[in-house]
Amino acid sequence: MFDIGFFEVCLIGVIALLVIGPEKLPKVARTTGLWMGKIQGLVKTVKHQVDEQVRMEELKQSIQQQADSLENKLNISLHSADSQINEAVTELNDSIQQTPHSEKPSPAPSTKQAK
Repeated sequence: MFDIGFFEVCLIGVIALLVIGPEKLPKVARTTGLWMGKIQGLVKTVKHQVDEQVRMEELKQSIQQQADSLENKLNISLHSADSQINEAVTELNDSIQQTPHSEKPSPAPSTKQAK
């Protein structure tokens, strides 16, 4: 958490011994250790939650990119299918226009049996 070396810890211990006194120093050290442990646990929990939120945001962005990509591919496929249908309709209309109108289609043969 903090970059404190051995010399700094010894200096803090000597100052604490002078200020607090030898009778109260063990109790204060124990209490300080407990509070530091709680603070480290809290920092760890907050860090985990922040990492979780960042991961969720990345997942949301990834899902959105995949959805956009899929929608783009779908639009391209629909456009291609639409153009092929339009070409087929145009060819069908051209072939209908090229057939002579004077020819009448022959009626379908009757399937009724004569008595």
